[in-house]
Amino acid sequence: MKEQADSSHVSGGYLVARPVAREGTFWDASLVPATLWTASDCLASVAPDTWALEWVHMEEAERLTEAEDFDLPRDRVPELISWATSRFDQDFGWPNVFLTLAAAREFCARFVPGDSDAAILGLALAREDADDFLQRCTPGEREGAPGVYQCLMRRQEPEAGGQLLGSEVLGFDHGSFHSSLCNALERDFAAKFGARPNAQGLYDDHSLARQCAAHVDRGEVGAEPCVWRAWALTRYAR
Repeated sequence: MKEQADSSHVSGGYLVARPVAREGTFWDASLVPATLWTASDCLASVAPDTWALEWVHMEEAERLTEAEDFDLPRDRVPELISWATSRFDQDFGWPNVFLTLAAAREFCARFVPGDSDAAILGLALAREDADDFLQRCTPGEREGAPGVYQCLMRRQEPEAGGQLLGSEVLGFDHGSFHSSLCNALERDFAAKFGARPNAQGLYDDHSLARQCAAHVDRGEVGAEPCVWRAWALTRYAR
């Protein structure tokens, strides 16, 4: 694997996520590895999320359940909520994206257990895709800007020091991501483009991943009607 996405990419922020286990027969076991990485919170456990914001209406028991699903200590949840709320729109953006690598690392150092399998995943979009993406995803007059949108607007390169895992075909939907895996499109990509996921469940050839994303974005496969692009995922040490 390459060291990381290069200067041809624009940072879309950083997630703290756990790996996902392949279960059942929904995904093709000949294509999808037993354990994979994804930026989609439809599939992966990501922290913190909206449950960590004080002003989001949610019962305390629900917040604790969400934290426990990520193996976060119950007794640290009030402190975590205070931290995430105070840093919202400064270091932490809607719904679950850190605007800087430093903020993601600070969160991990303070709240994520040392033996956790969670990792920091950097998101990056090819520069030639960024302007069109930003235009199509411009927030409405009464809408706030999601964290990914805020990061892309800065036009900053991904932070150095990470390991590129591959590219994922993701659909952007009001701040969150759907993955092509949410729609079991790995068979379709393999048949039409010869694209096969690597050991991380991602695609090594970014240009091929872009072809797959354009195919989904045209609405020909019945996936969620959102903006589909190929995103480079880079893993960083916590």
